Amino acid sequence: MNHFGTLVSTQPVMTQELPLVHTSRCEFLDTIVASHKIASPKPCPVFHEYLVYLFYGRPAYRSTRGSRPGEGLALCPVCFVFKPRTVSKSICRVFPCDSGALSTDLFKPHLTVADLPELELEPVIESARRLVPFLFETNENYFVGKARVGVALGEDSPGQRFHQLLIGSGPSACDDRKSAIEVQVRDAVSLKGQLECVMLPREFLDDAKIRTAVLDEWKCDPLDYPTFYGAAPTEYYPVVRQQLFDRLMFSRPL
Repeated sequence: MNHFGTLVSTQPVMTQELPLVHTSRCEFLDTIVASHKIASPKPCPVFHEYLVYLFYGRPAYRSTRGSRPGEGLALCPVCFVFKPRTVSKSICRVFPCDSGALSTDLFKPHLTVADLPELELEPVIESARRLVPFLFETNENYFVGKARVGVALGEDSPGQRFHQLLIGSGPSACDDRKSAIEVQVRDAVSLKGQLECVMLPREFLDDAKIRTAVLDEWKCDPLDYPTFYGAAPTEYYPVVRQQLFDRLMFSRPL
């Protein structure tokens, strides 16, 4: 185990376990509904194996497609939120940030692809539950990416440079995936009996086949969101993020 992973493993565990979240595009819903599973269609270019990627407690993934106004609803996000202590039993890797972004040097100058193995955590859900109080103090702070200051991680170590990336202010070349805990599993992930809720456009939930899968097969809560003519599909990524924020009851009364 690397220095950063060892340090995280000694921290206390956050009491509440957040759900694992997988975000995809609605164009894949027919395949997902037919199989009742989420599977990798091709090997990961970073780890060279078939992997399903999830994020701890956050719908952090965003597709690069669908940024033009008026593009089809098939490019809108669909977000699967899993019950705690289900998929988390099958973890093969955990990273404190998006490994794909790190491997393509989007976190420069703080981190490069050479730092990837030095940031890998023990492949258990407790790694995420330890990292949150260690670097963010609370689940809500983690959800919004607000890191603690003054955390001792070793002078000029990958962990210390990662922390500097988290607390940096001002315009940045990277988005909030710098603070989203990534979880990988090797096997296809079944949706039956494991989902807490699914977030998708209202138009797709109106489809009888999809609605039957959500309610009768997956037995989870459907959280639909309205879509607007002329809007770009990528405009709905903040919508699903707000839906999950509210679902986790982070919102406070005025």
